[in-house]
Amino acid sequence: MERSKSSATATALLSPSLNLVRALEARGIDAAALFHAAGCDLALLHVPGARVPMRVIQRVWVMAEAATADPCFGLDVAQHAQGTTSHALGYVWLASATLAEAMRRMARYARVLADAWRAHLDEEPGGTRFSIVFPDEGPRLPLSVHDALLGALVKLCRITYGEAFTPLEVTVERAQPSCASRFDEWFRAPIVWTAARPSLLCRGEDLARPLATANPDIALANERVALDYLARLDRADVVSQLRRLLVEQLPSGLPTQEEMARHLRLSPRTLHRRLAEAGTSFGALLDETRRELAASYLQRSDYSVAEVAYLVGFSEVSSFNRAFRRWTGRQPSAFRRAAAPQSNPAAATSG
Repeated sequence: MERSKSSATATALLSPSLNLVRALEARGIDAAALFHAAGCDLALLHVPGARVPMRVIQRVWVMAEAATADPCFGLDVAQHAQGTTSHALGYVWLASATLAEAMRRMARYARVLADAWRAHLDEEPGGTRFSIVFPDEGPRLPLSVHDALLGALVKLCRITYGEAFTPLEVTVERAQPSCASRFDEWFRAPIVWTAARPSLLCRGEDLARPLATANPDIALANERVALDYLARLDRADVVSQLRRLLVEQLPSGLPTQEEMARHLRLSPRTLHRRLAEAGTSFGALLDETRRELAASYLQRSDYSVAEVAYLVGFSEVSSFNRAFRRWTGRQPSAFRRAAAPQSNPAAATSG
């Protein structure tokens, strides 16, 4: 697992704050004045990829809570979520083949949104849980931020899956507020109050259902944009740099750890150590990258199975078939047939 930055150096993407601005202005509150008082110039919203210190975002939300005097204000912010305010990560979500794929990408690239939190996906007997993990050290973000994140996640699910989407369970850190009925109305699911961390428990069948908004070209293109953004954000982020290299190199054959270390100007031993510090390995990243690229390519009708095998570094189709079955439990042809009926090449442009 990647480590979070310290609270002193953590930053956040500013563009998602547009949802906060809209929620404040809907209540007649001068958002520009509030942001200015918190030390943030709203003109930065027009600068693509602009980031501000996390402590500034914290001050903005503290002041927003005070201005609204509403403990459920975070849910108002969530209702303005569109996906298009979250840099490439929002477009990756909107174009993903399934909610499971979208949530995996959200967890992987969460640092695009902020350094101060991480997301985990865990399988449980009742379904799949998406959890948001905040660091123990440093100043705490207001609980309305937690509510906004969970609420926005549900909003994105409803944009792609449909309004019928509901989680099985929602957990929140806060005690039950006087406005608890608004949580019931928004999430339409049982709420667990004073939980250890904010999370959504989702049905496996909901996460696996092919989405009409799927567009593999848009998803892949924006995933690369997210990788490049993270690589620029932190040149020491070996995991993001290695993922980007693997995407570039796989069509030319199966890369080795030694070759990738040379591209990164590291010794193989240093690369191994840094990946271990990030909670992963070269083999795990290679396997994960090949699996997700293969799933995206198979959604395109202009690639044969043999061409997909080549694009993800396999020299033999039989080897690719075995690997894909290990990854997904299905043959590539069966996966393609399951994804095809609801695939929409013009999707992911709305929201």
